[in-house]
Amino acid sequence: MTEQHLGDLRYLGCDVDCLSVTYFAVAYIMGVHFRAGQWGSSRCGSVVTTVADGRSLYARVRMFVRVDRGENPGYALVDWFSEPEYPTGTPLVVRVKDDGSAIDSVRGSVIRITSIDPSRVIVEPDGDHFYMMRDSGYDTVPVL
Repeated sequence: MTEQHLGDLRYLGCDVDCLSVTYFAVAYIMGVHFRAGQWGSSRCGSVVTTVADGRSLYARVRMFVRVDRGENPGYALVDWFSEPEYPTGTPLVVRVKDDGSAIDSVRGSVIRITSIDPSRVIVEPDGDHFYMMRDSGYDTVPVL
């Protein structure tokens, strides 16, 4: 745990220190299997999506954690992708960049497991972008 992760957990309301955290690599979210730390391998069960401020965001999970003194089923330590772009104008085709530092500065690097959408994400690299394809559902986009 880094100081940033501990701070982000405290921001989410956890009474936490580095000794009260248990790490785990696999989470089942509404029956869907996710595995942390697979980014960069041919199989990637570590990319997740969540809805924040009325829009879908994508992240890769470094590790899942549980806080011993907490009621929450767990948290994900994440690295964000950039805000999604929709090159065809529909929320079915999603393109992101690797750098999600703008989202991290607002959201932090920890999310509740219960905020993860239960949909696997297939990642297709394309130059300095990645196309994200869900195996079910579609993105939530803000209404303008």
